[in-house]
Amino acid sequence: MSEERWNVLLALSVASLGRWLASLWASRNRRDQFVRVGQVSDLSLFPVKSCQGIPLQKARAEVTGLVSEGLYDRQWMLVKPNGDFLSMRHYSKMALIRVSSHVCNLHLDAPGQQTLVLPKNPSVDQQRFIMTRVWGLRVLGMDCGNEAESWFQTFLGAEGVRLVVSSGTMPKKDSSKELKPWGNPAQPGDLALFSDFGGYLVMNEASLGALNDRLQNKVTFRSFRPNIVISGCDAFAEDCWEEIKIGDKRPLYFRILDPCTRCVLTTVNPDTGERNKDKQPLETLKQFRCFPPYGSDPIFGVNAALDNTGDIQVGDPVYAIRKSN
Repeated sequence: MSEERWNVLLALSVASLGRWLASLWASRNRRDQFVRVGQVSDLSLFPVKSCQGIPLQKARAEVTGLVSEGLYDRQWMLVKPNGDFLSMRHYSKMALIRVSSHVCNLHLDAPGQQTLVLPKNPSVDQQRFIMTRVWGLRVLGMDCGNEAESWFQTFLGAEGVRLVVSSGTMPKKDSSKELKPWGNPAQPGDLALFSDFGGYLVMNEASLGALNDRLQNKVTFRSFRPNIVISGCDAFAEDCWEEIKIGDKRPLYFRILDPCTRCVLTTVNPDTGERNKDKQPLETLKQFRCFPPYGSDPIFGVNAALDNTGDIQVGDPVYAIRKSN
């Protein structure tokens, strides 16, 4: 192993140990403050940013996000020639790209396209490194080659787009370095791959129900792309959570970072890959989910960071510590 790779691995290990010790201390000192609020009702992994997700019954929860069968959440991403990320905000047809796991490979399928086969964890080649940007943060990606480039360019009708991957010990995005106008509650070592912010997006079934009560055409969580869905609690209870604990025997401890602000991506119909002409459900969210200091972008769901690692599955109990103010 090269000295550079060893240093990266050591840094990740130290950060993970620090989070684990902090979690252990916090759990022992605040254990009696956790109150049962519900249970996990859905888990989803999104290996390719803005493409279809993979529903799961169980998964491994790591600091950077969910992991299943060697696939990591938001491990792949499309970029412009200058390295800026691309998503359904730019190409709504990305919603039609199906993602599936096959032993050592990832398969991508789309209407009119032959299957694109990619290795789940390709060998790291520094000559293929590309400096990309996810919102305000620069993060290293590795180019996936000309076949992937041609596949995406043909399907999307877009020139110059490239597919990148975060593999092995490549440096990961540190969410604490992102600048947000309302402040950033993430801590150093809160890592992610190519997600918009933190490693986890958590949502509440009752909150979706409250939104659908206001909509003529109902929507599903496919329009919002959460990793963890919780049922059994009141609508928008997640707004008041400071921490959550999932599981009993070997619980996972999450810090709630901030609400997830929503944009035009939510207006993409996941079945057709087209934007809804009525701009729903975003317009309805704007009517009742805009709060200072988040400006004109409505909030729906919460970003979270994980302090330890372990297994998670549908049906696990969920406990929360509520904010004091």
